[in-house]
Amino acid sequence: MTDPPPFSPPSATLRGAWHGAVTDPEREFRGEVSESGIGGLRSGQRVTVRYAVSTGRVPNAGEHGTYTLHADDQGFPLMSFTCRAATTTGKRGHDDTEEASWHAVALPQ
Repeated sequence: MTDPPPFSPPSATLRGAWHGAVTDPEREFRGEVSESGIGGLRSGQRVTVRYAVSTGRVPNAGEHGTYTLHADDQGFPLMSFTCRAATTTGKRGHDDTEEASWHAVALPQ
């Protein structure tokens, strides 16, 4: 019996920045798709990403929110949304209001 192939969730690279204060419920990431392995997303497409919790923008201790990528009239729930510049070895901090490449990993549909 052979092992099944490893699961690789669909993902995309987005280029853009966050707009609004961290505590602003209307804060959103605005950018465009650089590369996509997510069905329904294409390179060059304009997108937004929003973070939300059930009670507003900022969660209480123990609460977890969700990121959702929006393109045209489609929404893609994300399991992670990380800045590539902030994950580079040797880097300290990152101003997320400056344009950068971000990695979006979609939840399987």
